[in-house]
Amino acid sequence: MRTFQYRLYPTKEQQVKLWEHANKLNWLYNYFLNQRIENYKNGIKIGQKEQQAELVSLKEKDIILKEMHSQVLQQVPLRLDRSYQSFFRRVKLKQVSGFPKFRSCRDFFGICYPQSGYSIQNNIFKTKIYGGISFIQHRNLQGNIKQVSISNKNNKWFINIVTDYIEINTKSNVEIGIDIGLKDLVVATNGLKIKNCTHAKYFDKQISTIQSRKDKKKKGSNKYNYLNQVKQRLYEAKVRKLNDFQHKVSKSLSRQYDTIFAEDLSVKSMSEGNWTRLNKAIRNAKLAQFVSFLCYKVNHLVLVNPAYTSKMCNNCGKIHDLKLSDRTISCSCGKTYDRDENAAKNVLCLGQAIVAKRCTQSTTIVEASGFSQK
Repeated sequence: MRTFQYRLYPTKEQQVKLWEHANKLNWLYNYFLNQRIENYKNGIKIGQKEQQAELVSLKEKDIILKEMHSQVLQQVPLRLDRSYQSFFRRVKLKQVSGFPKFRSCRDFFGICYPQSGYSIQNNIFKTKIYGGISFIQHRNLQGNIKQVSISNKNNKWFINIVTDYIEINTKSNVEIGIDIGLKDLVVATNGLKIKNCTHAKYFDKQISTIQSRKDKKKKGSNKYNYLNQVKQRLYEAKVRKLNDFQHKVSKSLSRQYDTIFAEDLSVKSMSEGNWTRLNKAIRNAKLAQFVSFLCYKVNHLVLVNPAYTSKMCNNCGKIHDLKLSDRTISCSCGKTYDRDENAAKNVLCLGQAIVAKRCTQSTTIVEASGFSQK
């Protein structure tokens, strides 16, 4: 499955109608959520099917609900049910639970057409309710359309088209180990180095300036709201540029290599600690997001335990006591090498051992090297 996103350009009248329907879907979501909470307190079980069946009576009472497509309305209890399933899954795994929250009408509730109720012809998205809405198709649509949704972010409209397109990868079975970092996003075993983008520093400076101006204005005034919109657009540009960079890098790697070995980094704990003083840089780099991009683009992505991969010499196995500022290692075995390249080689060796089932993903490079010597 692949999602193609295009900019949508509704007229003012269409925007009013879209927001009216989105706010009604927000109300419907909150209504069903409150219904579940109250029924749970009274010991009554209610699920997705019961709430979807109730839509018939709700449409008879509300004119706006009645004019909306039935499948668009059915998506609301479905999305709520998925939120509950995710909540129970996190509780079972003993993670941060994150119980479903009531939605604000300020957030646009995506209008989703899962099967029918629309048509797409010559860059025009047509529905019975909204009429024809033009969009810019900057790239060709591939595959059969399975689902279409309308979204809004920072007053920009988008149409998201999900298709069944699957890219066939015919490259040879080439393996590579990579070290993921801040200065160089990727350092590979074959000497490849890809420097990280520096967009975040520029945008953080601009955002800080706007925030200081915003703090001096009266909350709720026109100038305050304007500066808040500028700030949101800067955040959007910052995220968009970083995502574009990481998408291009991950796509390039997936086209060249069939199997990639990388470190299973705990980015959350890294960005919350005080020992590196790089918390903001780690959050801006979005290393976990880059790994997730690789996960669905590469044929085989093997994540390994990152412990000691940078400190252990790949040639002799000696463990070095290194500071974060030490970027070059001079080992007693006579080898002098870049710290990140050494880590990439250790990641490759450990990943190959995992694939060969000589160790597990929790095994460190030190344990794996000791196992191979026995």
